[in-house]
Amino acid sequence: MRMIVVQERTAPLLLSIPHSGSRIPPAIERRMTATGRLQTDLAWHVDSLFEFAADMDVTVVRTPVSPLVIDVDADPASASAPDGGLAPALCALETLDGKRLYQPEEDPGPVEIEERRRLFHAPYHDALAQQVARLRAMHRRIVVLDAQSMRSRIKGVFDGELPLFTVGTRHGRSCHEDVAAILADTGHDLPGASHAENDLFPGGWIVRSYGRPQEGIHAAALTIAQRAYLKHETPPFEPDKEKARRLKAALRQTLLALIGWARGEAAAPARELLGPLPDMMIR
Repeated sequence: MRMIVVQERTAPLLLSIPHSGSRIPPAIERRMTATGRLQTDLAWHVDSLFEFAADMDVTVVRTPVSPLVIDVDADPASASAPDGGLAPALCALETLDGKRLYQPEEDPGPVEIEERRRLFHAPYHDALAQQVARLRAMHRRIVVLDAQSMRSRIKGVFDGELPLFTVGTRHGRSCHEDVAAILADTGHDLPGASHAENDLFPGGWIVRSYGRPQEGIHAAALTIAQRAYLKHETPPFEPDKEKARRLKAALRQTLLALIGWARGEAAAPARELLGPLPDMMIR
């Protein structure tokens, strides 16, 4: 099984796509429940939204391996993290809404989790680190964009509907504020556009590991609600061609803006700031 796909290019932007793979080794898939095999928590087809990356000379690192096998955006020390929440474990035992992934007594144990980490998680980060170092040697500053997507509604995880776009910057620690501003402007003219920052998704292990703005490496995550480009957010997760076309155009503009900013050729859009604080009486 091919574990890592690297498309090496020269623009000062690296696109990481950690959760769109759907391949599961047969020895693991045989132990999963029917719910597990549906893979409802994948970032379905999010890689196809960035198929224009080659035209923009953007480096891409992705994996065809399902995040249910190993979550390459999880802390490698998080193997026993609780399931059912948004804090990812290396090898989840439940879907995000709390349904079992494995048949009784078939959960992966510590030895198997370590083997999956060695086979799938470590090579992904080896590839990312190599590309970050290569691009940073070429440019004064670079952007690492972690592209994610998620179902718009997940019972028990968040109330209501996920914003169309959520930006994660570790609360401003992983990148310059201009990068956050550019990402927060993504698709502002799309129907039903809504945005959030560092709310449910402040950035996973990738953003945490590679975001070093003081060294010229600016990392951020962009999570897209799947209603932005899918016909239905249930199997078979079929893309909506017109929605996807509009979203791709918006994402292209965002990536162009990130590249322009990294090269020092373009400024970030103006941010909407808080209004003035009321006067206070000090005694």
